[in-house]
Amino acid sequence: MTKKSLVGIFALAIVMASSCLSLHDASAASVGPSAYLSFADSPFNGGSFTYFHLETFEDHLLNTPGVTANSGGVTSVVFGPSIHDSVDADDGAIDGSGLNGDSYFSSSGGAGVRFTFSAAVLGSLPTHAGMVWTDGGGTTRFEAFDALNNSLGVIGPVAIANASFNGETDEDRFFGWINGGGISSILMSNTGGGIEVDHLQYGLAGRTAPVPEPASFLLFASALVGLAGWQLRNRRAGLAVWRKMK
Repeated sequence: MTKKSLVGIFALAIVMASSCLSLHDASAASVGPSAYLSFADSPFNGGSFTYFHLETFEDHLLNTPGVTANSGGVTSVVFGPSIHDSVDADDGAIDGSGLNGDSYFSSSGGAGVRFTFSAAVLGSLPTHAGMVWTDGGGTTRFEAFDALNNSLGVIGPVAIANASFNGETDEDRFFGWINGGGISSILMSNTGGGIEVDHLQYGLAGRTAPVPEPASFLLFASALVGLAGWQLRNRRAGLAVWRKMK
């Protein structure tokens, strides 16, 4: 192997690593906030996905695959049987009220609720993720994080709360993010009182195999360079032995 070949392999490895490092920058985009009364209003509805999960909490559980929450719980369980603010259509009718459906509640709106996705369970992190804010006080903020837990960006703070907690649905808004490099978690918060969210949804689109993390690409690049160097040293050693034998 020549020096020219070694330089070529090194350059290819660097390009591959750089491409991985910049993947989310080229394909990341925020979605919303947008009015939401049923899944028909979801920006992700009708998309082409390798997998897609919608958690409505209507079975009174958070049990869609590959996701966990850092705080709170299903509203009917942690808050009680009344004063829910579900997505409007979840009780079977779009009538301006979410009192008869279920949702997800945390008592600290300021700390918010963070849903974290597991690549090990899902096979690959979702490229699309979002949820519906249904109730809380003050202003609302949404943030998404990439595969390395770096912030992809923030939506808000936006003033959508109507200062009433009786299940009205006219203020319900969808917030989401799209990132081709994967989304590890999403965080919703509001500055006043508790927080209620619903219709957590996440899916993988645009690829069918996991995208290796940047560290994996860098390790691969190092291995390529090391292998090339080893081959070059062996070639030189063999040439030196051959010359001595002449």
